[in-house]
Amino acid sequence: MGKYETPDYEVIDKKDDFELRRYEDFYIVEYNNQSDPDIDQGFKTLFNYISSENKENEKMSMTVPVIQEKTETNKKMAFVVPEKYWGEVPEPNDPNLTVERFNKGIFAAVQFSGKRSDTKETSMKKELNDWIEKKGLEKKSDFMIASYSGPFTLPPFRKNEIWARVGTIEKD
Repeated sequence: MGKYETPDYEVIDKKDDFELRRYEDFYIVEYNNQSDPDIDQGFKTLFNYISSENKENEKMSMTVPVIQEKTETNKKMAFVVPEKYWGEVPEPNDPNLTVERFNKGIFAAVQFSGKRSDTKETSMKKELNDWIEKKGLEKKSDFMIASYSGPFTLPPFRKNEIWARVGTIEKD
């Protein structure tokens, strides 16, 4: 993973494959297209954006992770913007792309290797949710899937994570 830029974070707590992390603000370019609910065109559209299909015709470096989020209404996919552009992120040409600030906060994360599948992701989300509850925390976002490896990486060497923004449970 050393050759790709990734957002910095501080590990607050760690147990096996689970971590509690503090992220600072960073920027993403997000693909959100209601007419493409399975984000079939997401990666290609985002890749075209960093390959200079933006208002400044700026070619940007690939970063990791690629972040996917499934909401109640659809799925979204995002690339992390390289830090050198955070002062002025090139504006996307494609109307399905927006520049967003990924707001700082505390996130619970679980890491897993291998090929992604609905079964594996569902299992990992349950494990992460159980860990969050055991820590006395409350999940404050939908689950996000963070993928760090390219499609040609052999499954045992793939790095994936499930993230969720968390906060303390407020007592009445």
